Amino acid sequence: MQRPSWVALGTVLVAAVLWTAMAFLIVPGARHHDFLNLYTGARLARTGQVASLYDPTTQLATERTLVPRTATLIPFVRPHFYATILSPLAALEFNRAFVVWVAFQTVLLLACWTWGWRRFGPDALVFGALFAPAALGIAHGQDCVVFLAVVIGFYTLAERHRDSFSGAALAFGLVKFHLFMLWPLTLAVSRRWRALAGFSVVSLALGAASFAIGGRTGVSQYIALLQMKNIERLSPSPEKMVNIYSLLANAGVESGGLSFLFGTAVVLATVAAVWRAPLWRLVAGTSCGALLVAPHVYGYDAALLLLGVWLAIFESRDRWTRLAAATVAIPIPYLIGLAGPPWSAAPALALVIFLVTLAVENVRVYWTSRFSRCNASAASL
Repeated sequence: MQRPSWVALGTVLVAAVLWTAMAFLIVPGARHHDFLNLYTGARLARTGQVASLYDPTTQLATERTLVPRTATLIPFVRPHFYATILSPLAALEFNRAFVVWVAFQTVLLLACWTWGWRRFGPDALVFGALFAPAALGIAHGQDCVVFLAVVIGFYTLAERHRDSFSGAALAFGLVKFHLFMLWPLTLAVSRRWRALAGFSVVSLALGAASFAIGGRTGVSQYIALLQMKNIERLSPSPEKMVNIYSLLANAGVESGGLSFLFGTAVVLATVAAVWRAPLWRLVAGTSCGALLVAPHVYGYDAALLLLGVWLAIFESRDRWTRLAAATVAIPIPYLIGLAGPPWSAAPALALVIFLVTLAVENVRVYWTSRFSRCNASAASL
């Protein structure tokens, strides 16, 4: 494993200081917001209240026992099986559990950085340290690094040609299913049938586990909670999201037709980016496209894109793709987004450009290869 230079180590240290300073500003609110809903789900599962796990009244009452000043519901919207996985966290007192949670996410991120260092070299540490979504997600009390680890697990296994297991690992991303909803399509488009089979089997198993835990009533309550429009915290500040729809929100446009057209364009661009593509472009294109087309996607959700950024920077031969990936990796788009509309569209716009470069590169490489084969065949006649 190559040792990083002093410049690289200095960059990592400066980035760590920056994110730590920002974390001190974010953490007090995160403890009583993002983490609160996760701990609430864990407590309801641990105390055997799975029958009312997705009842808004029960969730709000639980949150108020933990943080009395909670005015409106901060909903727990993860599946039953994830609440069960989190339930040991509720054995700890709320504030202590938050410390343990942040520490776990931090260690997991460091493990991902170490993997990137071993796989791509010390420059991966620099881009990992500069990548804002993962660091800020931890400060918000989110579990975004878990999904980065899931994507890395998929890539590692697929690279070793353990396709069924790679798909099985990827299925655990369904904890936040809207971030992974393009994967079945892109696995099919790229003809990775074993990976798709592994993904499907584990997905069905996780769905069956949730049904066994919550029953028909629990599943119905879950679907109803996701569809509720009067929960303020379920989808606040659409202009701050990093999906394609935030571009419309920042422009002050509300149009279902345009949203559909934008979403369709993202899906088509994703398919173009992964059609008969190598594994690295499949991961980068799908991760980026899924973020852009999914609803309710904030900056920290882009943490799972770090692997795609690494792959594009170190595997792509196209300078524009590498430049777009590096732009996504550095803090500038996310810091610009803090300025409010219309500047808050900057992160989503950076992701759009990244996806377009991946699609253009893949199409160009595909047709160049086709023409080369045709010319070679003609020359041999």
